[in-house]
Amino acid sequence: LYVLLSSLVIALTIALAESERMVLPQGDFSPPQRAPVTCSGVWVSFQGKCFYFSEAEGNWTYSRSNCSALGASLAAIDTPQEMAFMLRYGGLSDHWIGLQGEEDQPRRWVNGTEFNNWFKIGGGGECVYLKEGIAISSSRCSMERRWICSAP
Repeated sequence: LYVLLSSLVIALTIALAESERMVLPQGDFSPPQRAPVTCSGVWVSFQGKCFYFSEAEGNWTYSRSNCSALGASLAAIDTPQEMAFMLRYGGLSDHWIGLQGEEDQPRRWVNGTEFNNWFKIGGGGECVYLKEGIAISSSRCSMERRWICSAP
């Protein structure tokens, strides 16, 4: 009888665990996740991309070259979720991202795509950065900051 009851308890526990896995979280309206990506070393995976948050500092051009040497590019922000992730993960440090533009010209991402102004950028400079984990700003490209690389 003890063996029968133990088997029944185990079976019910497994069935309950399986049924709980099928429940979708309430109010989760995030976009569908891409296939999981394995990022090596200090790279961080988020929504199908790998991100590198530097500890070193450099100007915008140096930062871009550093990402390129790693087989990546300065990060572009494609979604509000990516923006929130980068602001949160970057912490209180400023980080260069891959958006740049001359004063009278439209800003462009490092891949050549024109920025469509879907988020507000403070400051009055040519190169764009994440400011202390709370905002997006711009400054002279010669300023020294950390940077964020991304790889597909």
